[in-house]
Amino acid sequence: MLNCLLQAQSSDNNDTLSPLASTIPEEIAPEYPLQPSTGRSKKPKENQSIEATSDQTEIEETTRTAQIVSRRSLQTVNFQNVNELSAYQVGINQTQMTGSPQAEPILRGLPATRYRNGMLVGFSRDAQYGPLMNPNMDENLDMVTGPSNIIFGPQELAGGYLNEITKSPHFDRFQGEASYTAGMYGTNFWNLDFGGPIKNNLAYRLDYFGQDGSSYYNYYYGSYLRRESGYMALSYKPYEKLTIDFNGEIDSNSLNPPAGLNRPTQALINNRLYLTGPFAGWFDQNGVFHKGIGTSPPGQGYAVNWGAAVPIDPRTNILNNPIDSTEQFYAVSQLIETLEILDNFKILNNSLFEYYSTFIDQMIPVDFWTVLPAGYNFDDRIENQWNFQAPIGSLLTQNSIDCGLEFRYFSDNEYSGVWHSPVNTWDLTKPLLDNFFTPIVSYNQALLFGNPYLTDIPVPGYPGFYYNSHNFVTTASTFYKLSPFYQHKIDLSEKCSLIFGGRADFYSVHASSPPGTPLPLFLENNMTAVLPQLSMSLTYDPFSWMNSHFTYFFGQNPFPSAFGSFAPDFSSTYYHLTNQYFEIGTKFNLYKDKVSIDLSGFYQDGFIPAYVLPQGSVATTQAYLKGGQLQAIWTPLHNLSINVGYAFIDAHENWIGSPIGPLTTQPYPSNIADQFGLRVDPYVFLAPLNYPFIGFPRNYANTVITYQTEKGLGFSLWSIVQSGQFLNYDYTVRIPTWYTLNARIFYTTSKWEVSLYFYNFTDEKYWAPGAPGFISARSFNYDFITPQLPFWVQGTLRIFF
Repeated sequence: MLNCLLQAQSSDNNDTLSPLASTIPEEIAPEYPLQPSTGRSKKPKENQSIEATSDQTEIEETTRTAQIVSRRSLQTVNFQNVNELSAYQVGINQTQMTGSPQAEPILRGLPATRYRNGMLVGFSRDAQYGPLMNPNMDENLDMVTGPSNIIFGPQELAGGYLNEITKSPHFDRFQGEASYTAGMYGTNFWNLDFGGPIKNNLAYRLDYFGQDGSSYYNYYYGSYLRRESGYMALSYKPYEKLTIDFNGEIDSNSLNPPAGLNRPTQALINNRLYLTGPFAGWFDQNGVFHKGIGTSPPGQGYAVNWGAAVPIDPRTNILNNPIDSTEQFYAVSQLIETLEILDNFKILNNSLFEYYSTFIDQMIPVDFWTVLPAGYNFDDRIENQWNFQAPIGSLLTQNSIDCGLEFRYFSDNEYSGVWHSPVNTWDLTKPLLDNFFTPIVSYNQALLFGNPYLTDIPVPGYPGFYYNSHNFVTTASTFYKLSPFYQHKIDLSEKCSLIFGGRADFYSVHASSPPGTPLPLFLENNMTAVLPQLSMSLTYDPFSWMNSHFTYFFGQNPFPSAFGSFAPDFSSTYYHLTNQYFEIGTKFNLYKDKVSIDLSGFYQDGFIPAYVLPQGSVATTQAYLKGGQLQAIWTPLHNLSINVGYAFIDAHENWIGSPIGPLTTQPYPSNIADQFGLRVDPYVFLAPLNYPFIGFPRNYANTVITYQTEKGLGFSLWSIVQSGQFLNYDYTVRIPTWYTLNARIFYTTSKWEVSLYFYNFTDEKYWAPGAPGFISARSFNYDFITPQLPFWVQGTLRIFF
């Protein structure tokens, strides 16, 4: 097989890994099992002494900066939330997403697109809205920086990707484990995982995960997380040359995510002093002030009778209302067939089907609803993988080719709105009452505002929910995509390799306003588009202990709607958003491979989403990011590992040449509105200039130290550091640099394992902005800010059988 194939590596030295092998981009195509796993259990057998091992991720020699995070590493941090990957992958920005469910991590300032065994998880944009990740069904994770690779294909402009390698069946014997976790702030979840052979060539694996409480949610008043997930995998080898693997999952998630506090000021960040004051009134389209409740058109705003700044409980949550809730139902199945035709040629077919239904109800106090009654995604990719030798002049080269065709069908109806969310009019020291929110806007009132698309339209079948048309997210869309691809690796010598490839995505799209949209507000559009992607990489190993690479990527990606489809507002421009990426890096393996150091620098540009009011005309803006990264692993002993990372990222959004600049709901902090009598949440556009990313740290660092004795007792220490970040485009209110120190103490036997986790054990007080730099909700960063968790503890008991 391809000599650059990278198998997922466990931290347990003698364990055979998941047969769904990890893959690293640009060098290879995704690799799937040629034969079922015959490895033993991930636990010591009965009466076997425990072999002390280090707990580390792998830094791989690739044409990008990449890591493989093992199952054991995920258990080290008791991973349940994508933000927790920042312990292992430097450059991940922790965020609260203004109360939206976070489906993907944010890597190098952009979303990290999610894949499942190499296939796109298709219901997400801006790292949000999609189904919550269920890490309990993962064997390990590939974390790779830069755009999506040629084989997998893009979803949007991405800072990297996360490829989930799912659990595989056991062929050696029946085995499994059960675990239960409890902790502070209502943490309560459990997992049952087991499987074994049915016969010599057929095996299964089942996994059930349940949750009734999470500290990341329940710490905040009114927030909660309840989950149930079921996973099944089958592996069948009817013939020596044919392997068939199936996995399926059903998730039901009920949650109310935290959104923190409104009215962020420097006094709130530094001293937790919250600026009080009740709602006073609103300004109409002529600038006339009206006392009491009303809805102001864009550009006018509201008034507050400001009061004193008072201490506030950090657990206060602006979504603390029984009306607010989010529901998700997600089902996915995947079938992977591998047929080995010759020793150097195989055919792989990877099929994925997804069903997703969700709604977000945040009527109080955000006036926001998003509904996906039902979405369907079918994706199939066939690959031909071929290895051969070929002469180039007098040089005999080793060649690896992966080429094939991918077909995708996607259909959904999406409702999203409404446009008026004057969050800063609410005083969180008072009860949040449902008769205080801004009234729904009728068609006649929208005409008075001079924009009929400001009309709030009832969502069919969801009483009390409303949406807007012509806002670049509401849609009823069906599209087909056909994508031929080709990737070629040439080993010019033992030290030098060239990798190049290309892909073309042919789109045929029908998009319209969804059912329920009144005829005067109805939009419809048909579009065909061809989007190319090209990649070229060069690797050179001047010494056995040194590997260098250079990578260039050029491509076009579309601008997706909230759930990954296309809206009828999109002109041809939004199907052809150009992006490019450069990376140069070197990896060193020193001191008998006990030290691994990876240094890289990168530049990336493309287009990020902008917040759009109904009938808006500018939905994206150009962005460019550049920086450097260091990742190092030291294993001085076989049972001790030290992982260290640092990243510097400079990112800007460039509005120069645009007719407008970024929209901000409030261009100044609330204390300035109080001091100078300015309007609250007026919704204004700024000048079209070059702006550094807001809600975005430029410096990131992490450290993980793990040690385990031969008797089974061990500990892990990890730290996360992020530099300060400005909230909004005036660059005056700033979250200071923060860090957390965390620890795990554990004891493992052949029958059970117990772990105690201590998070933020120095009780640092730190904050997350409403939204990080690339997300369109950054426009609300003077309306939302979230204090993060103080010191907290949880424990896990794991039983092996």
